[in-house]
Amino acid sequence: MTKKSWADLSIGQRIAVIILGAIQMGLLVGALWDLAHRSPEEIRGDRRIWAGIVFINWFGPLAYFTIGRRECPLRRSCREPESVIGPFEMDSEPSPV
Repeated sequence: MTKKSWADLSIGQRIAVIILGAIQMGLLVGALWDLAHRSPEEIRGDRRIWAGIVFINWFGPLAYFTIGRRECPLRRSCREPESVIGPFEMDSEPSPV
């Protein structure tokens, strides 16, 4: 099989390459942004290692999003107390209406 240049590709193949490249770049940018904005408690492992891994085509960002992040259900951050859910605090007693 010979190498194809950009000019040898059909219009459909060119569009597919552009779309797949855009998706890959979106995953990379999203992973780097998420990595930069999460606290160390919300990341599994070393931030610098994940920063290198996300540059591996397709595999890196998908690995970071699936196994590199710790999810904190019902809370904005793993550092917030468990009694806080969103902007509201849970009371031990219901408030009278």
